[in-house]
Amino acid sequence: MKTVKAFTMAEVLITLGVIGIVAAMTLPSLIKNYQKKVTAERLKQTYSLLKQAILLSEAQNGELKDWVLPVSENPSDTKATEKFVRYYIEPYIQTIHRDTLKSSGAPYAYNYYTNDGKLIDTTSHTHYSIALINGVYLHFNATYSEQPSITIRVDINGKQRPNTIGIDTFFISCYPKFGMVNEGSERNSLLAWCKTPGAINNQMSCGALIEADGWVIKEDYPWN
Repeated sequence: MKTVKAFTMAEVLITLGVIGIVAAMTLPSLIKNYQKKVTAERLKQTYSLLKQAILLSEAQNGELKDWVLPVSENPSDTKATEKFVRYYIEPYIQTIHRDTLKSSGAPYAYNYYTNDGKLIDTTSHTHYSIALINGVYLHFNATYSEQPSITIRVDINGKQRPNTIGIDTFFISCYPKFGMVNEGSERNSLLAWCKTPGAINNQMSCGALIEADGWVIKEDYPWN
């Protein structure tokens, strides 16, 4: 008769315990790395879609720098921003919904945060919004002055949390020049700005940092 060797119950429990400990130690890191990869890819895709839309629009409407932003004496006037986006941008990018926040507040009226937890009221930073077919929300905000401009707040996962700058919320300059906010600056500067506590204008550089790193979120990136 041959003796069949088998694990004892104690050995099985010890093995399962070791596996559980290893999984508990490595799983958060794996999830974090996966989230970083998805974020960088989604941001890159959105940047590409917007850039393509700008190029298509330029073929019909002339160079971006010559586009006309309707001048408004009221800084909170959403209609001028809406008119610009619907004429120059929307016809050249696939959307599934649009919204003027000041008049309806739904479905895009939600707050967002700096990457160190400072609450930002969206109504003071958004004039007009559209949703893309890939689930990305684009929130447009115009500054009316002698040199008017339009900035896009890109929320790569829509209304889903965390709605945090540098994690799922990024900023692209739409007009008078297209590109990530502070695109082309030195990496050290972009990293320092992205890490600046509570400063939304500095943290707008987080997207440019990801772009500068080849659409990869590196270890020194402030991912909380």
